[in-house]
Amino acid sequence: MENLQLVLFVLGAIAIIAVLVHGFWSIRKQQPKSLKESPMSGFYKDQASVRDSQGFDADGIGEVRVRKEVPATDRQEKEDKPVQEPAFTAAPSRDVEDSRHEQAFALSDEPVQRAARQRQEPVLSMGANAKDDEVQMELGLGQDSQSSLFETVEQESVVEPTPEPEVKAEEPLGEPKDVLVLHVVANEGEELNGAELLPCLLSLNFKFGDMDIFHRHEDNAGTGKVLFSLANMVKPGVFNLDNMEQFTTEGVVLFMTLPCHGDPLMNFSIMLNSAHQLADDVGGRLLDGGREDWSESTKQLYLQRIRAQLD
Repeated sequence: MENLQLVLFVLGAIAIIAVLVHGFWSIRKQQPKSLKESPMSGFYKDQASVRDSQGFDADGIGEVRVRKEVPATDRQEKEDKPVQEPAFTAAPSRDVEDSRHEQAFALSDEPVQRAARQRQEPVLSMGANAKDDEVQMELGLGQDSQSSLFETVEQESVVEPTPEPEVKAEEPLGEPKDVLVLHVVANEGEELNGAELLPCLLSLNFKFGDMDIFHRHEDNAGTGKVLFSLANMVKPGVFNLDNMEQFTTEGVVLFMTLPCHGDPLMNFSIMLNSAHQLADDVGGRLLDGGREDWSESTKQLYLQRIRAQLD
């Protein structure tokens, strides 16, 4: 048993050593070769030894030059030598004179050039003036045409004010020449109730006003001239708005005077329609001025009376 353990121990140690050796060998194999061992090392050495005519190698590096140190005695001798200043001659003065002469000559040439320019200017100005004259003529013509155009536009745009129609002052109606009367009465044995009568009158655009009676105006809102009126058929013929709920009457009377404001035929038509509507609303009857039942023949008589006033 002990021999077996020893054998296993030796085999394990050998295996471990073999693994380590194999690992180091593989790592060594994967590493790149050094510059010395590379095949290009010889090429670089050859190129380094080869230099061009100016002494530079392939990398552009020249040879190293060693400068010898100059002895101190030579330096003192060079410093002790006097520095010779350059001698000034009269040549610069000639140059100055020449430059002055050239400047004077250049200045003397300028008037000639200016004169030449001045001589050429009239020719150019003539052409420019001619062009300006043409442009001014065209502008003048354009302004004239524009002014005429504006004048025509202004004439067309000016709208003559339309004369306002003259409002003729209404002539006074004067004394009534005829009165057209209609009655709306309750049925026999009945009376018209004020609480029921008032809403009907308001719906027909009657307005309570002068003489404590109701009036129908030109405007439905109750403004304008009075076309016809409505009064109580029972004396004194007035209404009391504060007592309309307790008010009762046998009937009401509608009347229109001739002449009247506006068209009398139209006014009579409105009054007749209002009387019919009121009779239907309160459950009454429509009578003529003589308190007779209203008929078509009676209507024609009323129209004849209106036409007689128009003639």
